[in-house]
Amino acid sequence: MSLLEWLLEPANPGPVGTVKVNTPDPDNKGRRPQKWLVWVAMVAGLILVSVSLYGVFYEAGDGGIQPVLIKLSCLVAYMLIGHFVDATPDYTNVGWLGGLIDNPFRISDDFNRLLLFTQALLLPGKLMAYSLIITWLIGKRLYKKLKK
Repeated sequence: MSLLEWLLEPANPGPVGTVKVNTPDPDNKGRRPQKWLVWVAMVAGLILVSVSLYGVFYEAGDGGIQPVLIKLSCLVAYMLIGHFVDATPDYTNVGWLGGLIDNPFRISDDFNRLLLFTQALLLPGKLMAYSLIITWLIGKRLYKKLKK
C-alpha cells in the first residue's frame, strides 16, 4: 500500500466486496444445477477429504493420538469455516487489467484482492463440506428408496 492510496482513496472511493457468515442459499430462480456438475463437485470434494484424512492419519502411530486429534480438529474447523464464511470481492475493483496490475490510487482494490485471496483459500474447505453434505443427502435418499 502506498501513500497515494491512503491520500487519494477518499476523493474517489471504490466499491469493496463483503464477508458474510452463514448466508442463506442463493435463489437460483427455480433452476436446479445440472446433475453432472453435482456429481463432479461431490467426487472432487470426496477426493479432497480422502487426501486430507490420509494426511491426518499418515503418521498416526508415531506420536500417539494427540497430534491426530489436533490435525483432525483443524481440518474440521477449516471445513466449517469454508462452509459458513462467504467472502465475495467486488470484481469491478480488483486492479488494472483484470487484477494483474495494482491500482496505485485506490486502497479498496487491495481489500478486494484480499477478499479474492480469502475466497480462493476457503474454496477447498467449502468444496469438501458441500461434498460431504451432498453425499449424506444422496445416501439418505438411497436408503429410503432401498428400505421401501
